[in-house]
Amino acid sequence: MWAITRGGFYRKLLNFPKTISRPLMGTSNLIRVSSLAYSTGSPNDVPSKRVGTHSGSFHCDEALGCFMICLTNKFSNSEIVRTRDPKVLEGFDAVLDVGGVYDPSRDRYDHHQKGFEEVFGHGFNTKLSSAGLVYKHFGKEIIAKELQLGEDHPDVQRLFLAIYKNFMEAIDAIDNGINQFDTDKPPRYVNNTNLSSRVGRLNLDWMDHNQSPEKENEAFQQAMAVAGSEFLDSVRFHAKSWLPARSIVMECIADRYDTDPSGEIMVFKRFTPWKLHIFELEEEMKVDPPIKYVLYEDDRGKRWRVQAVAISPDRFESRKPLPAQWRGLTDDELSKEAGIPGCIFVHISGFTGGNQTYEGALAMARTALKI
Repeated sequence: MWAITRGGFYRKLLNFPKTISRPLMGTSNLIRVSSLAYSTGSPNDVPSKRVGTHSGSFHCDEALGCFMICLTNKFSNSEIVRTRDPKVLEGFDAVLDVGGVYDPSRDRYDHHQKGFEEVFGHGFNTKLSSAGLVYKHFGKEIIAKELQLGEDHPDVQRLFLAIYKNFMEAIDAIDNGINQFDTDKPPRYVNNTNLSSRVGRLNLDWMDHNQSPEKENEAFQQAMAVAGSEFLDSVRFHAKSWLPARSIVMECIADRYDTDPSGEIMVFKRFTPWKLHIFELEEEMKVDPPIKYVLYEDDRGKRWRVQAVAISPDRFESRKPLPAQWRGLTDDELSKEAGIPGCIFVHISGFTGGNQTYEGALAMARTALKI
């Protein structure tokens, strides 16, 4: 038989059903995927529990949900069995995305039944998919393991919400057919590169001659690998990059009046991915007036940048672009127009500019506030 490793390579396994490795926490345990007709393995290698999901074509939500639930203490070393037989499903330890029941006390996580309106809460109102349900009930445990902290630690709670917002919610919305924008206008372009689309393309092609349950299970294993790998990447990004950046942005917002008495200019001594945090922290810290410009040193050239803050996280327009008369100018011509030495450039849209020194960049921001 064959195993799909996290790197996408295949290695032969003797006397095992088709399996997929679980990389979280460095574990080498394996998740089995089978249908009733293809559930194999020796009597000495019986999984502790069985998790059921439906057979047939699959979506991202149940692939990710199955991956996540097997990362938990309760369902580690579980076998994933794909079937639509309700009598068989009734005997399983957990059931995802099939069965018409949502009952966490019995580990039933379906979202297709009439009257189902469960949401994540915490200000999120998107109806949950099976993945969202698993995350709602087990996400803190998974994150706490990665951070090696208790589930009640503030950082675990913070990442629990951030990962739902930045990763999980889109999967819930797409699976439930919820549009991203409140408009009847057609999209300006097609985007089939999101995780849900890529997982969907792993289903057997209608032109494939081999449509067997065994082949279908292989495809589902690959779907679990793709969805699970990206989920773990998101957890680790938020733990190792997002969380430290948030702390730095919070400190810089608190110190902004040391930079300029307006409170509308913020400085980073080194580049930090501040755009991920500034809007949420402004609201949390009740920042008024809102920050207009961010200064930071460009590590590549040891020069300083001044960047206008966008009006919202998903918009390109700036709250206060750099002055129109500066835009598109460079070097001496820009310095002369602005009356500030050391200017390097201002982008044609006015969203960013540069200066040779911190003092010059600060002067550009202060002058721009007054124009």
